[in-house]
Amino acid sequence: MNWLAHAYLSKPNIEFRVGNILPDLVSITELKQFSPSYQEGIHCHRAIDAFTDSHPIVKGSISRMPQNYKRFGGILTDVFYDHFLAKHWDLYSSVSLNEFSHGFYADLQTVKSNLPGDVFYKFQRMFEHKIFETYQDISGISIALQRIDSRLRRPAKLGDAVGILEQYYSSYETEFSAFFAELQKYVEPYTQETQARA
Repeated sequence: MNWLAHAYLSKPNIEFRVGNILPDLVSITELKQFSPSYQEGIHCHRAIDAFTDSHPIVKGSISRMPQNYKRFGGILTDVFYDHFLAKHWDLYSSVSLNEFSHGFYADLQTVKSNLPGDVFYKFQRMFEHKIFETYQDISGISIALQRIDSRLRRPAKLGDAVGILEQYYSSYETEFSAFFAELQKYVEPYTQETQARA
């Protein structure tokens, strides 16, 4: 799962939510410097990724990728699934996606002094670009994939992969719904409160 799902599948405190995204932003060595309150979220992130990577529904979504995107299948599926989480956000949360995003950013300011400057900057950029909100639209998914592509050593035109999402849209949507229901149950022991409803 991508950033929005990790933020959503968290305890309702900022250290946990930040920790639940950190493994996608910093190295394994850098992760060790964070306090136990962040490590809880880091541990949850790893559990989510392990469950996702081994799940047959996700593997089915990945198998649909054409040959030129096969090695990026996991990344693309993660982002596609975040699109459906954003699209159907009202089914999962009693607060709007915009309110959730603004609340996350406001909470982030309270721990700014505890985060390395480069890490805080990465989170700040995420919210400046309204990443979570843009996931609701195909155009936003394309931009998100272009940003990922820009960080690759060899660009792979990931932005163009939205064509795959559009071609098999209903299949990905059905797969996301079935998988996310299972993921929510799986992650409950890690979070106790699995959501952003508070």
